[in-house]
Amino acid sequence: MSLPIKTERLILRRFTYDDTQDILEFVSHPSVARIVMEIEATEVGVKKYIHKKESYKLFEKDRCFDLAIERSEDCKVIGMLTLIRKNHMQGQIGWSLGIEYRGLGYATEGAKALIEYGFSILGLHRIYADTTSENSASWRVMERLGMRKEACLKEAEFRDGKWLDFLTYGVLASEWPDKKRA
Repeated sequence: MSLPIKTERLILRRFTYDDTQDILEFVSHPSVARIVMEIEATEVGVKKYIHKKESYKLFEKDRCFDLAIERSEDCKVIGMLTLIRKNHMQGQIGWSLGIEYRGLGYATEGAKALIEYGFSILGLHRIYADTTSENSASWRVMERLGMRKEACLKEAEFRDGKWLDFLTYGVLASEWPDKKRA
């Protein structure tokens, strides 16, 4: 399996300049802008981001490697998935979707495919994800993926005038339900 990664409804691939308007559309929402701070919500900012990401080798270590989440039915880029390869065969995954595409299973579908890629192609031992306790949609995706809560750091992040708990969920390759590696 190499890029692009295809699922039933999605294509996960590198961003291109043709995605500029779609990216601008989803990063302009405050809930995305707060998480995806690397992308300035302007056409110039999006093009700078794409230019920078084009220089990255496929999942090179310690680089925030982002993939476009494209719907197969209409080629619309609706968000992004991120995988960062870390030391000790670890990977950190994350996702962000345009607000109108949330709650439709896209994050779970895409993240499942990217986790499978991380274990089967990149040879990762463990993949984890972080979120705040307030982001129930995100930690519910983690739970649907079979990730378990590994840590809850009490009041570890200060946002919007209040302290939030910081959650870490993870899954080991040996726990991943794909029978291809058995």
